[in-house]
Amino acid sequence: MAPRMTVGQVVKRKAVIVKPNYSVHRVARILSKNKVGSAVVVQKDDIVGIITDRDILDKVVARGRDPKSVKVKEVMTENPITIEDDYDISDAIDKMMDKGIRRLLVTRLGKPIGFVTAADLLAALNAYSSESEEELTEETEVYGICELCGQYGPLYKVYIEGGEKWVCESCKDSLNL
Repeated sequence: MAPRMTVGQVVKRKAVIVKPNYSVHRVARILSKNKVGSAVVVQKDDIVGIITDRDILDKVVARGRDPKSVKVKEVMTENPITIEDDYDISDAIDKMMDKGIRRLLVTRLGKPIGFVTAADLLAALNAYSSESEEELTEETEVYGICELCGQYGPLYKVYIEGGEKWVCESCKDSLNL
């Protein structure tokens, strides 16, 4: 039987968080600095939208609007399509095709951890089909937010006090696991 590959194993783009009242200019600088094409719009603890470089280009720049005066909430996509990180990548592909979108916001327990694109999913399927089950299991890295320190990066599953946690290498080393 083939190993199951989850969306969380494919996430390469971290979730950059912005607020709805930020200016589009500020968000463009944040996207550029982080070398990403989209950001998650969060108010309090809730995901309220996403804003992409395409939104900025189409809804602000192309229309001659001033990026310093336009707020994120005016041009963001509300109620973005999300998928939990433990879903199978085939579920992500189905959802993208069904909704006609190019990127999916990946969440863990409803909190944003990153994005996957159609290209990410195709690359993962390609790698999956060209490796044996043992090689795939060994080489697959999970990316996300460390449940101990909150840093984004490669994660390792550990068992602490009888519970499963996903932690970064630094926290894993400090726990002597």
